[in-house]
Amino acid sequence: MLQIRSISAEETYPLRQRVLRPHQALEACAYPHDTDETSFHAGCFFEDQLIGIGSIFREAQDGTTNRNIWRIRGMAVAPEQQGKGIGGRILTALIAYVTAQGQPGEIWCNGRITAKGFYERYGFQQLGEVFELPGIGPHVVMHRPIEV
Repeated sequence: MLQIRSISAEETYPLRQRVLRPHQALEACAYPHDTDETSFHAGCFFEDQLIGIGSIFREAQDGTTNRNIWRIRGMAVAPEQQGKGIGGRILTALIAYVTAQGQPGEIWCNGRITAKGFYERYGFQQLGEVFELPGIGPHVVMHRPIEV
């Protein structure tokens, strides 16, 4: 049975590295706002094994953190578990966390171009053009309002 629960930032690093940044050191998988008080990290477990992760924290596209704008980062599902709805369950948990804050605002992410359709299924829309993240690949900004 799958279980989604809150995990620490550090618990996300091995899966972030394995799925998203295999050519980088584990330490490079730490994001600037991982340990902020308002940040939330969701882990999906199957039989006590962490198989999917996602993180969300307060950060606008200009890097400021003083508005109700939330950024999703580090969405990853173990390759052998992909295509089973795990990413959707994690994304739903991240959206629910922000919605529970009870304030209007926005959620956004830099999504891989291959994940654009995934985010669209959850109400996200593309903002701007495709851009390249060096060493990682083509991305697009996806965003959606926070509905309270």
